[in-house]
Amino acid sequence: MQNNINADDALIALQNFAEQAANASSPENVFELAESITRLFIGHNLFTVMVFDSGRMEVQRCYTSDPKNYPVGGRKKKRDTAWGHHVLLQGNPIIGHGEENIRSFFDDHEVISGLGLCSVINIPIKKLGKVVGTMNLLDTTPHYTTNDIKLGTLITLALSTAL
Repeated sequence: MQNNINADDALIALQNFAEQAANASSPENVFELAESITRLFIGHNLFTVMVFDSGRMEVQRCYTSDPKNYPVGGRKKKRDTAWGHHVLLQGNPIIGHGEENIRSFFDDHEVISGLGLCSVINIPIKKLGKVVGTMNLLDTTPHYTTNDIKLGTLITLALSTAL
């Protein structure tokens, strides 16, 4: 957990997130709530949500915390990539630290590096056993852990209703 929050306060914050997401008036509102709770508990400088088009093996950005560098609507082709196979087809989260991981995961690695981002966590968003998108957090320090995946997976449950 990014911040030193006691367990009771963490449960209250997560319960509030779940209730607010369940009662949100739009997908955009759910995305904003997820950005806020992940900033609190996991940490990030860039937060995006992508929807997965399995027929085209592409993801398309439907939410971003940085519309200038990563606008909504941007697409990434993932056919025949190790990342696409691991995250989109197998439904497994992935953590990457350092320039080598960023370069191997993403075609836009130069933009990512140019923003000072060196750490990434991608968590598949699933609905009824199928990957429907990804939640992506990037940061300037390599701090993501498997515990962040556990917490992030809980948050993606709310995102699955918004996609």
